[in-house]
Amino acid sequence: MSANDDAVKKIMRDIKAIKIQGARNVAVAGARVLMLVAQGSQAKSSRDFVSELRRVSREVVALRPTEPALRFGQELIVSRVASRKGIPVGELRKYAVSVCRHYVSETRKMLDVIAQYGARLISDGDVVMTHCHSHCVVEIFRLAKRQGKDFSVIVTETRPLFQGKITARELLREKIPVVYCVDSASASLMKDATKVLVGADAVTAGGDVVNKIGTYQIAIEAREYKVPFIVACGTHKYDAKTAFGFPEPIEERARAEVVGKGKLSGAKVVNPAFDVTPKEYVYEIVTEAGVFSPETLVSVLVSRGKKGGDLSAC
Repeated sequence: MSANDDAVKKIMRDIKAIKIQGARNVAVAGARVLMLVAQGSQAKSSRDFVSELRRVSREVVALRPTEPALRFGQELIVSRVASRKGIPVGELRKYAVSVCRHYVSETRKMLDVIAQYGARLISDGDVVMTHCHSHCVVEIFRLAKRQGKDFSVIVTETRPLFQGKITARELLREKIPVVYCVDSASASLMKDATKVLVGADAVTAGGDVVNKIGTYQIAIEAREYKVPFIVACGTHKYDAKTAFGFPEPIEERARAEVVGKGKLSGAKVVNPAFDVTPKEYVYEIVTEAGVFSPETLVSVLVSRGKKGGDLSAC
């Protein structure tokens, strides 16, 4: 087994186990898998090489089914490579590596632009509630802090894997005041919040937002207290397939994440990783293309003929 094979297996295990956090980082990790596969491929022909990439890509996407950013990135990279017909396999492998590297670079640029738009929405004195861990959200807070804005963040723990701790630690490193709470305290603390800012794993063709389980209940609480519920994500989270009746798959994770090592005989344990917040609860969505209402964002993307995002420059 080569060093590349070991690295590929480790990245894939980490994606599955949610050791890699945030949809952007998951998509980037998926691109790195394809890059490593391209570097280590022993395929004898260009056709065999493309088939190898497609097989690995399907395996990567299956690791996190509710991640259109991952799916879109994989499709984009493989389609770009497959379109280069008639070139020797050695050149095609080098081209695949360059496509993967460019994809990673473009996602970083996209994150920077989202942060610039989102930081404009943060004001002195704001108390912003967030849920789970989103690189878009953290980058917005980080930039707003560096712009000299004085605000604090309420961070929910985000059971069962406690991704909120990651968010809290990153904000504390930036000297941003943090209130860390159990998920069930979100309604009690909502009265203190001036905004809610969360990430998204997907945006459907109807404008609904798919995010970490517990997001929907926070959106309901925000509406009750008339607190703007804002979402930050790249347009590559838009899942165009949902326009054709394909529902966004909701990943059901292992019961052990909820009950631990102990048994709970007789109980059906459910552990959905995500829930769906209807567009009516979403005040606006911050993207690299600008800040939109859910309906307007979908209209803009459809009018541009986007499958999802502006990463087609790869």
